Amino acid sequence: MFHELTFRAMNTRMQVLVESETPLVMLESPILDGFSHAEERFSRFLPNSECSYLNARSGQTSIVSNSMMEVLTLSRHYQEQTNGAFDICVGHALQRAGYRQSFERIKGRTMQVEHNSPISSSSEALHMDPWMKSIRIPSHKQLDFGGIVKSWTAQQVAHQLRKEWQVARGLISAGGDVVVWGGAAINQPWIVGIENPFAVDESDEATLQLAIGAVATSSTLRRRWRTNEGEMHHLMDTRTMRPSTSTVVQCTVVGKDVIACEVWAKVLCMLGIDEGVPLFRRRTEGMGMEAILYTSSGDLFQLKSAANDLAYEWKGLKGARHL
Repeated sequence: MFHELTFRAMNTRMQVLVESETPLVMLESPILDGFSHAEERFSRFLPNSECSYLNARSGQTSIVSNSMMEVLTLSRHYQEQTNGAFDICVGHALQRAGYRQSFERIKGRTMQVEHNSPISSSSEALHMDPWMKSIRIPSHKQLDFGGIVKSWTAQQVAHQLRKEWQVARGLISAGGDVVVWGGAAINQPWIVGIENPFAVDESDEATLQLAIGAVATSSTLRRRWRTNEGEMHHLMDTRTMRPSTSTVVQCTVVGKDVIACEVWAKVLCMLGIDEGVPLFRRRTEGMGMEAILYTSSGDLFQLKSAANDLAYEWKGLKGARHL
């Protein structure tokens, strides 16, 4: 039988659907604990989190937990893959732009931009020593894990449900980062709705059908706030350390790995079509990843893969132009 669990974590809505003979009350613990423990460790808004501890010690060497080192290693990998477009050391830029508290606390308020806060797009790297399990954040920077921790946690929880609880079918939606496996039923895919930011009605929205895999959506339109210098959003261009100004306002990426999907959805939004699409093609060649992109002018673009072995299918891409 199917169980559904919805809750809030990491400042967003979470939804879990699983088919299992195990009572939901027994599955709640690994699901809720997985997300709450990740938030307690990686949030820059919680004063006692490991992330806050490391940010307070920027410029100094600190020993980190196994989970922290795993996420930091993933972050470095994607920083290299994206030529630095993806970077977790943007906390200082977000704070300067007014994102100093969790989003529900600043939404609807007018925040002040901090001109006295040092901002640098310097390529000075986060120093990591995997053998010593230590890191040193450059003294002028701060960590912000953003979406990569949501996707990493969704992946971790999905793995635990499949391996330890033998959940044959499931869907985990973590604020735009979705992991699915087993199909919704025998020979039936899961159907994931992709919101059209310019839709007049629901018939204008796209859907993605897939039995197994992942999909992630990133947008510059949702997480926005007012400041004394105009509206800001959370996707920072690492070259300027200011909100990105590309024409891509929303991007959805589908593939096998939800972390890769989340990172590339964000990077395609930040870099835009001219810079982002060639980089995406080079770095994901042979991985079967595809994307759809909405631009500020309302245009829809589809970026198809030559190697698609995941058996997913887009529906409702009205007027999409192929890249």
